[in-house]
Amino acid sequence: MILNNWYVAAPIADLGDDPLRSRMLGCDFVLFRDAEGSIHCLSDVCCHRGASLSKGKCVNGCVQCPYHGWEYAGDGHVQRMPSLGNDISIPNRARVDSYPVQERYGFIWVFLGNRPEDERVAVPELLPEYGDDNNWRMTRMQRDWTVNWARLKENLADASHLFMVHSFGKHLPEQSEVFEVFETEWGVRIPQIYTTIPDESSMTAANAPQAEEKRDHSDVLIEVSVHGMIQKNTQLMASGYDQIIWNTLTPIDHHHTRHYTLHFRNFQKAPEHDAAMEKTIVWGLEEDAQVMDYLKPPMTPASMSNELLVATDGPEKAYRDKMQKIAAELGVIDWRAVRDLAEDNVLVIPSPARGEGGNWVHQTVPVK
Repeated sequence: MILNNWYVAAPIADLGDDPLRSRMLGCDFVLFRDAEGSIHCLSDVCCHRGASLSKGKCVNGCVQCPYHGWEYAGDGHVQRMPSLGNDISIPNRARVDSYPVQERYGFIWVFLGNRPEDERVAVPELLPEYGDDNNWRMTRMQRDWTVNWARLKENLADASHLFMVHSFGKHLPEQSEVFEVFETEWGVRIPQIYTTIPDESSMTAANAPQAEEKRDHSDVLIEVSVHGMIQKNTQLMASGYDQIIWNTLTPIDHHHTRHYTLHFRNFQKAPEHDAAMEKTIVWGLEEDAQVMDYLKPPMTPASMSNELLVATDGPEKAYRDKMQKIAAELGVIDWRAVRDLAEDNVLVIPSPARGEGGNWVHQTVPVK
């Protein structure tokens, strides 16, 4: 699991008046709004006696621990210790880690790492379609997987499994094409062209603007970013039916992944069609799960030589190379060391404030 990266902690709509718990990278976090409505993210473990802050409530613009009432501000510092009265000097050590937050695409993104602002990676701008309600109908989906995030991310970029695994891919040829892969600053791009004959029966009023100019092929562009853990699949189909499937993955821990999806379509844009479209996407993911849930090893193999990769595995290999390069630059949690230490230690993701020094109660996760 990669540090110093942006991850989706939750949809903005899920955060109400009460604190909200989110688990990412094997650690627990609490999301809450201060008195002005700004969203904050803190480590979810009280530095006093280890209670979960997300089980508390919001008071005085802070999140209050449910055990002894300590109140934590958005910067992670304790503002009040009720049992000691209001006239005490609160020690600087009475604090937990606080993480940078941004709101984008209807999600709460949290930067999990200790890099200062001018050294943080940026979430790439890959979704200009967001908010374009005139041309696209958008729906949201969410799914939890019992699969390592890297294994799942490679699957989303894999074109050669479509014929074998998916019912919607049965019209594709059994022999997959070998597509060229282009490296980017944040990941890889895989342009794909599928030669097809436009289906005249699919030319409906819903997609007439796209269908006026006949297409003799379908263009598919897969963009996979390590920054923000994004994967975007843009499908401009010969029929004129176009869709975009945008995904972001949040590792819950090294064996579980939360998968957020935004689906855009230029056809059947009335809300009454949403349920049917979501059912189609969910069906495809369930087909993937029938294979993904049983992959061995559950983690990405330590070496390329531990799997027999062939020419059609180019996108997965290119992404794996790029991911490992970026991970080496940003830092990777040593999950085996975490497993040994977590029983009697609170381990947290280091926040930017750690770079300022000071004495902290909780120790940070071991890093490779």
